[in-house]
Amino acid sequence: MRLLLLLLLLAGGPVLAQPAIGPGSGRIEVPEDGGATAEPMPVWYHRPAAWAPEGRVVVVMHGVQRDGDRYRDEWRDLAEANGFLLLVPEFSAAKFPGTRWYNFGNIVDEQGRAVPARDWTYPAFDRAVLAAMRAAGATRPGFALYGHSAGAQFVHRYLLLTGAPLAESVVIANAGSYTLPFLDRPFPEGLGGTAADAATLRAVFARPVVLQLGEADTDPRHRSLPSQPWAVAQGDHRFARGWFFFDTMRRAAEAQGAPFAWRVATVRGVGHSNGEMAAHAARLLFGR
Repeated sequence: MRLLLLLLLLAGGPVLAQPAIGPGSGRIEVPEDGGATAEPMPVWYHRPAAWAPEGRVVVVMHGVQRDGDRYRDEWRDLAEANGFLLLVPEFSAAKFPGTRWYNFGNIVDEQGRAVPARDWTYPAFDRAVLAAMRAAGATRPGFALYGHSAGAQFVHRYLLLTGAPLAESVVIANAGSYTLPFLDRPFPEGLGGTAADAATLRAVFARPVVLQLGEADTDPRHRSLPSQPWAVAQGDHRFARGWFFFDTMRRAAEAQGAPFAWRVATVRGVGHSNGEMAAHAARLLFGR
């Protein structure tokens, strides 16, 4: 049902307030059409002159600074070299305040109560990406998805909660904390009290997801490293927490007798830097 709804969004939807995406770099405003986030949303983009409508689309999720323009700029040369349409939706702090609305997807409210799915952050992401794809004339039904830092937190929770049905490939880079695939632990440590279910998790285990980790992302006192007790229990730094998450996912899949297709790709000499991870991530997104 969710895949059908996304395909309908791709085929039609609200008209963009800005002109269609042409060759080069820019920014468009995507209008929202309901729910708790019904305001225009910016999407930064780069469209290589050689990109064709049937070509690859890469969606990049920014970090805690909500700086979609910087992430677009750091990926622009890669878009040119590899010929893909680059889209970076920007989740402003004004519209999506704090970790609850961005990193955690507004799955639960401040009292830990479940939020209706229509008011999660993920529908806003779906609408923004698909509207931008329409604006560029994209005919390919899916996209490659990458998130770094807070963006990696967004991406892996989006995957666990929705299955990310239109994501052709997924790279999760240098997240500071992870939601574990346990339905008996409260969100955001686990998936308890959310709409997650065992069937979705089994499908997610079988996806060819890459957990990308900078081998030098090992600062236990990094200014934006999550410090909640459940996050600290995952490891002293991002590199350790990434391996902890991978091992937890692998063991959960084994416990369910489910196929497991995830893998870890480490990047030597790189710390907490999207710009330094990007070239390696682009190869991973295209299966290289």
